[in-house]
Amino acid sequence: MPSVLSVQHFTRAWRTLVLTTLLGTVLALALSFLQPLQYSSTVRLLITQTNTAAVDPYSALKFTERIAGSLSELLYSSTFANNILNSAKDLDQTYFPLDEYSKRKLWQKTVETTVSPGTGILMVSAYHPRRDQAKVIVESASRELALQAPNYFGNNVRVQIIDAPLASRWYSRPNIPKNGLLGFGIGLCIGLAWLLTGNRRLSSGS
Repeated sequence: MPSVLSVQHFTRAWRTLVLTTLLGTVLALALSFLQPLQYSSTVRLLITQTNTAAVDPYSALKFTERIAGSLSELLYSSTFANNILNSAKDLDQTYFPLDEYSKRKLWQKTVETTVSPGTGILMVSAYHPRRDQAKVIVESASRELALQAPNYFGNNVRVQIIDAPLASRWYSRPNIPKNGLLGFGIGLCIGLAWLLTGNRRLSSGS
């Protein structure tokens, strides 16, 4: 009789884990598809200094890394956003709302920056429901960064494109595989927690 109960308990535990992981995965995927699907376009920029004869390589590298970080933050500002959107050719201006608050909020979600540690390399990505529009935005952003960098940090600072804009083949947002795995993990953890709680109740009741 105990063996039959143990088999039944194992079967129920297995079903609980399968059910919670499936529910977690399905829910995560459903929430993903509720979000707008967007393509991405990414460009890599190299920040350099023209006069580095009197500066040791380590200090020069740290300086360019700090500039990359500063440019990364400036890109999110409303000043840069307006300059980029106004100078972007073939950009669908109706995508961004006229209301300043809504416009800034959407811009914060449209661009994404990453600074490679220990380098002066800045990666800029733009997201849009249309692949061509994402490329237009990131191209305009790279031009604006190259134009404004000397104004903010001196004429010896240069911003060069080392990788031309590359548009994604598939949707980049939301990250459906990542969200699915996250939902799977959350569902599995919930199932395990449920089983552990149930086992403790059975143990205390016995």
